[in-house]
Amino acid sequence: MEKNEQIVIVGTGFWPSLNMYMASMRHHHDHPAYIIRRDGTLEHGGGYGHVVAVENVGPVVQDGDQWLPAQMNKEGKFRPIPGAAPVRAPYEFCSCKPYHGCQHYEYIHDKQLATLKEVIVRWLSEFSIRYPYDNQLGTVCPRAQAGKSGIYFASSFEASRSDIHPQKEITDIIKAYAS
Repeated sequence: MEKNEQIVIVGTGFWPSLNMYMASMRHHHDHPAYIIRRDGTLEHGGGYGHVVAVENVGPVVQDGDQWLPAQMNKEGKFRPIPGAAPVRAPYEFCSCKPYHGCQHYEYIHDKQLATLKEVIVRWLSEFSIRYPYDNQLGTVCPRAQAGKSGIYFASSFEASRSDIHPQKEITDIIKAYAS
């Protein structure tokens, strides 16, 4: 008998500070048990269950030689968020087709990936979670919505979410522990 357990990975999205994210409706909606900071530090997120938030702005656009957090405007184009500090490095999804309408996303670095892997491995072991890999990461996924076991992104449940990118290194971690 399959034990249906889900691990959900979300991105914080752009916030001037982690405290602002934690005070936001977004945090209230995500309700993460943990938050992984850019330096790889693991913080208690105040939530419960198997939701982990990765500090990450999500979509970015280039402005000169800088990459700035971006949001979609009324015309459906991604534009820099006024006053937002640049991010260190973008991650290009695919030069052929934008991911959720944007070509570039903030890269999730090695220290964050290592901490994410630790959290996933701990939860898989602690709660005896077994799951098949689902290649629909980043899109609304019927398995996720049906409550089936797996590791999913927020966008697996809601089409409006694109807060974390299915970066190859993250999907490699998820694939490695699939049963």
